[in-house]
Amino acid sequence: MTSLRRAYEEVLRGTNGRVAEAPPARGSELAWQARWFSGACGREFTAAPGRRIVVADFGRWNREAGPDFIGAAVRIDGREHRGSIEVDLDASGWEQHRHATNPAYEDVVLHVVVHRAAKRHFSRTASHRDVPQICLADHPGVAPEWDGSATARPGRCLAPLRELSAPHIEDLLAVAARRRLEGKAASLQAMIAARGPDAALYEALAVALGYKNNKLPFQLLAQRVPVAVAATARGEPLLFGMAGFLEKPEPPPGAARAEAATLWSAWWKLRAGHAHGILPRAAWAMTGLRPANHPLRRLAALAAAAKRWKSVRAALESGDLAPLEKVLGTLHHPFWSFHATWKSPRRGTPLALIGADRIRDIHANIALPLALARGVEPAWRDLPSGPPNTSLRVVAARLFGGPFPRTLPKRLFVHQGLLQIHADFCLRDHGECSQCRFPSLVSGLTA
Repeated sequence: MTSLRRAYEEVLRGTNGRVAEAPPARGSELAWQARWFSGACGREFTAAPGRRIVVADFGRWNREAGPDFIGAAVRIDGREHRGSIEVDLDASGWEQHRHATNPAYEDVVLHVVVHRAAKRHFSRTASHRDVPQICLADHPGVAPEWDGSATARPGRCLAPLRELSAPHIEDLLAVAARRRLEGKAASLQAMIAARGPDAALYEALAVALGYKNNKLPFQLLAQRVPVAVAATARGEPLLFGMAGFLEKPEPPPGAARAEAATLWSAWWKLRAGHAHGILPRAAWAMTGLRPANHPLRRLAALAAAAKRWKSVRAALESGDLAPLEKVLGTLHHPFWSFHATWKSPRRGTPLALIGADRIRDIHANIALPLALARGVEPAWRDLPSGPPNTSLRVVAARLFGGPFPRTLPKRLFVHQGLLQIHADFCLRDHGECSQCRFPSLVSGLTA
């Protein structure tokens, strides 16, 4: 396995002898601002011409006009500067948004850009002060999760994979899964170092409850309603109110009317102070969701988890699936444990706020990486998996030319390994497989 890991790493290396990192996915500016604020991008960077940048305090997310984050502390070559941080997709955004002539940006101490520009753009204030600029594309490991939207056409690796024996495929997937586990561990470590374990783990849990389509709004809500607030009596009204789910003027019918009225009676007193943070309805993806996975239910689950946060955090930190199932699987809500949406009829028996498959995903994406980040080697090779989701079916079509292979063992590492191979190779090659080196790695295993 060690030699296979070396071979895997070698095919990822560029001509300069270092592992070639994919450029950050395009994404939205809001998504990158949320990722930056989470601490997942890290806190140590290098700015031209070789200045060492350390973010000591990410500050507060500014909801009004002006820089994105205020009250931040940034050390530049060892000297601390307090002020604001601006995040743009491109370096040209500074000029395009007219920050250079806006006095509100005079105290900006760091300009964060996501993508490399074809030419150099300078970030200067109205007083002609040069603002240090860092580019996230120059720092490895900051690309967000794949959203499952890439092509599902079969790749060049299809033929050599067909020649590979089942044990060799499993070993290859185990190596890729381990890489994925290490990457998630590093990301969690960065988030914990930046914002502390409670904020980092609560935000990671919220993202996991957002599933593929609603990760960003859940991340934003976790950042705007911290776990200490979500655990209080005003936590659930704040979550539902800032999610925008209490903005509809007409109350829902039937039994939901009383639930909505209870939330609104608390929210209307809080709304004026939080109106700038209310998410628009367009932020939510509602189509194609199973009723049990509706964001309304997942918000209720997040609020319930916050109220039992001490137990939830302990279960996550244990690294074991059993305590996580015991805590998350028994979360209860008097309304949402029996309803899928505002309009759905009451069920005769309760429906789990967080199902078994999602708990396994939370274990794989948070608890196991957290254990590794803390120096504990988790037992992950024999863990069972749930059914393959849409993303995995896309990957299977890419690598195997059809449905998810039944010959693969129903193990968590198989799913994680396939997703990592797709991220490491398929998403980095923009020439329809013409430059991909993964087929050569697979062919070498059959030699």
